[in-house]
Amino acid sequence: MSSVQSVAKLVKILETEDHMVLKALSSAILRHKFLNIDQIAGCSKMHRDVVGYRIGRLSDFKLISKSTNGVYLLMSGLDVVALKTFVEKNIVEGLGMPIGVGKESDVVEAITENAQIRAIKFFRIGRTSFRQVRKKRSFITEEQFHHWLLTNIRAAEKEYTVLRKLHNQGVTIPTPYYRILHAIVMSRIEGIRLAEAKDIVNPRQTLYDVLRGVRVAYQHDIINCDLSEYNILIDINSHPWIIDWPQSVSRRHPNADLLIRRDISNVVNFFNRRFHLGINSSEALEEVLTRIS
Repeated sequence: MSSVQSVAKLVKILETEDHMVLKALSSAILRHKFLNIDQIAGCSKMHRDVVGYRIGRLSDFKLISKSTNGVYLLMSGLDVVALKTFVEKNIVEGLGMPIGVGKESDVVEAITENAQIRAIKFFRIGRTSFRQVRKKRSFITEEQFHHWLLTNIRAAEKEYTVLRKLHNQGVTIPTPYYRILHAIVMSRIEGIRLAEAKDIVNPRQTLYDVLRGVRVAYQHDIINCDLSEYNILIDINSHPWIIDWPQSVSRRHPNADLLIRRDISNVVNFFNRRFHLGINSSEALEEVLTRIS
C-alpha cells in the first residue's frame, strides 16, 4: 500500500476537530514554521484543551510533530489536508491504484463522483534527502520539514501554472484540473514510459510529435529542462505525452540555450539508440528554434 493510500484511510477516520487543526497548520504554513496551542486555538476557533487533545491524536497518527517551538505538519499531514479538500470540493471521491512512485512524486489514480478516472500527483521533493539524513542521524529538524513542505507546494504551483498554459496551446500534456497545496489533479494518461516502449508504430513520427510539443512550449517561453525518455508517456496509438514540468524555466534563463539543447539531445539520442533513426540532434534543435508551428 502506498503512503498516499495509507493517508486516505486516515482521512475517513479523522474527526472534524482533527481536520480543523490540520487546516489551521496548513493555512499558516507560508508564514510560520510552527504554531503553539494558543495560535491553533485562535485559528480553529476551538478551546485550547480540545486543541491539546487533537494534537495528541494527530501526533499518534504521525501527521504532525511536536517540539519545544510548537507544532508543525509532516508530509502525511499535508497529504490529508489536500485529499480532504479535494473531497470537500467534489473534485475526487476516492483513490484507486498507485500509478507511479518516483524520487520526487507519488502519482495515484483518483475517481470522481461521476466515475471518471483522474490522476493525483503528490510532490515528494526532498524524500531522498530525508532518507540520507536518517542514515547519518536519527532526527530531522522542524526547519528542514518546513523547507521541504514549502518546496513541494511551490513546485506543484509552478507545474500547475505551466500545465494550464501548455494545455491552452494544444501541447499533449495531462489536462490539469485542480491544485491544492502540493497536489495536482490531472487527467489520467493510459500509457507506458518511453523508456519501456519497445514497439512504436512510427517512431520517427512519434519523435516529431515530441519535438513539436517542445517547439510550441519554447515559443510560449517554456523549456522543460528535464526532458528524457522517463517523463514521456506513449499511449496505445503511439502518441507521446510529456508528463513532468516542475523544473521548467523561461527562455530568459541564463542557461536557456544549454537547457533546450540538452532536452532535444536527450530525446533524439534515445530515439536513435532504440529505433535506429539516424536523426541529427543539431538539425532537430534548429527545427525547434526556427520553425513556426
